[in-house]
Amino acid sequence: MRRRDKGLRRRAANVGGMGERSPAASPLRLPVAGAQVAPEGGETGDAPSASTVRKLTLLVRLMRQGRVRMEQFVEEFGTSERSFKRDLKHVRELAGEAGFTISPVREGAVTMAAQSGGLALQVDQARRDLDQLLETLAKVLGEPVGRRLPRGKRRDDAAPATMARRFLHFAFPELIGDRWVADVYDALEQIWSKGAYARFKYPKHGGRGGTERFVEPHAVIARSGRYYLIAYDRDAKGWRYFALDQIISKPQAAGTVAARRELPAYIRPDDCIGMIIGDAKTKRIDVSVELSVKIARSVVSRRWQHDQIATMEPDGTGRITFHVPDVEEVVRWAFGFGDAARVVAPPEAVAIAARMLDQMRRSIRSGAPAP
Repeated sequence: MRRRDKGLRRRAANVGGMGERSPAASPLRLPVAGAQVAPEGGETGDAPSASTVRKLTLLVRLMRQGRVRMEQFVEEFGTSERSFKRDLKHVRELAGEAGFTISPVREGAVTMAAQSGGLALQVDQARRDLDQLLETLAKVLGEPVGRRLPRGKRRDDAAPATMARRFLHFAFPELIGDRWVADVYDALEQIWSKGAYARFKYPKHGGRGGTERFVEPHAVIARSGRYYLIAYDRDAKGWRYFALDQIISKPQAAGTVAARRELPAYIRPDDCIGMIIGDAKTKRIDVSVELSVKIARSVVSRRWQHDQIATMEPDGTGRITFHVPDVEEVVRWAFGFGDAARVVAPPEAVAIAARMLDQMRRSIRSGAPAP
């Protein structure tokens, strides 16, 4: 066995607080709530010693967080600063073999950083990339997802963002200032977790007034900057979706669901196009959009719908076809690309696109929004 491997085994044994163990010894297990932990300096059956638990906890927290406060750690485990520093010495030796550097106690805390290469640097970079991704998700999705994802320190809005030493960056509009959606989401999630029906008021189709809905909540989808509830409407006897920002009253639990309904196969929550639900008998139409050279490769490189048909032409243009119950949804999507996308089939869809463009033209000329 190489000298380095022998040294690593000795340091690992120190972290376990047990010295060298025979190959037949039981594997080390971290205790769960209510599990037995052996007293300091010894083991009881498979239960790791208190020292072992402290050292492994310290190592894991440094790996995950990069920093541990001594006072908080000592208070949590009911030990002393002297014991903490002794545990830290053993953990530092093991971490050093793996390519990490653990600092001395400075200002009441210890930190861990990766050395110039190897696994340690990869883990450290992965942790920072994950933190950045979570921060981006919290920013882009806003409430309610932002409540459930950790956010980094907020920057002064007036100060320009510093470009981190990273190749990939994200630039998305941030959802701000709307806590109603988050409150509605929280209420719906609690109702769903209890297996209950939900009652709330929702605007009438094409009107301003609200009617009470009695639904079985199934899921919430974050889509195109908005949140939608997919639920079975007891009164309508069918599946419907509801924009959370349009719900007028805070949802209330309304009785227990005896048996949860399964989402029908024709409803695909992951589809970005074709969200209009209808029912199993709802007619679906193939709508084709022609794509210019400017956007074709970008558009066909994405999955907008599970059964889309996307093709690239030799001249660099493209074509994409969606199978949808609502033609206007595809028309609005195509309009988002300006003159780089054009609805070309079927004739019904072309006529709808022309009518919507005419409405937009008249609205711009009159200065009033379209109804």
